[in-house]
Amino acid sequence: MPSRRVDSPWQSWMVAAALVLGGLGCFATGVSWVSRSLFQDIEQTLRRDDVHRLALRTAEATPLATERLGTPLTSSFITLRSHDATDRRGGQVDFDLTVQGPKGRGVLEAQVVYTSETWTLRRLVLRPEGGDSVELPAGGSTPALPAD
Repeated sequence: MPSRRVDSPWQSWMVAAALVLGGLGCFATGVSWVSRSLFQDIEQTLRRDDVHRLALRTAEATPLATERLGTPLTSSFITLRSHDATDRRGGQVDFDLTVQGPKGRGVLEAQVVYTSETWTLRRLVLRPEGGDSVELPAGGSTPALPAD
């Protein structure tokens, strides 16, 4: 008489766990892709409307920033920290801007509010490499361009 193979109860659990983990992985990848797509759109809008230049020029006009980093300042990366749309016509965006000057490097933490017409700088903090963070005077605005 042929021997009959008996499945272990652990095999059933392992298959179920693999299916659940695979499903969670697919879900997490989808959420990540959607979030990145939304953030990428906002980053492109910040660059298109020169919002990053508003933060850069505001810092460059501040003696505290030029004392630590020098002038002119250049920027390389925008990192979006948060985006909060209050309605279809406006909201708030927090982003980091990596900056470099003749005396050093740092990060500008910017907070801007926007409407369909303008971007307004509300808060600007300089975090120089190897130094303490400094709150810089914020203000000024730049026009918001119509969506393409």
